[in-house]
Amino acid sequence: MVDTIIKKDCRRQKFSKAKIERAIDKATREAKVSAVKRKEICKEIASGIVESLKRRKTISASELRTRVLRRLETRSKAAVKAWRRYDRRKK
Repeated sequence: MVDTIIKKDCRRQKFSKAKIERAIDKATREAKVSAVKRKEICKEIASGIVESLKRRKTISASELRTRVLRRLETRSKAAVKAWRRYDRRKK
């Protein structure tokens, strides 16, 4: 299973499924997704990401972000827009 995320500045960070779930939760909350649906989406996407990466040791932060957004887009396009708005504000 993946255990390390390689950040843009080449720092390494421990992989955290909970961190992925929090990011998805923030985006879906911003997109006004119901609490029940939010929880379902968070668990489904985070578990799917972990499963798809079980044969890898590392992944870049940008590749992980792309994978999460691709999966999120199938569940809530509004949440993807909220995530991207947050990215623009942060940068």
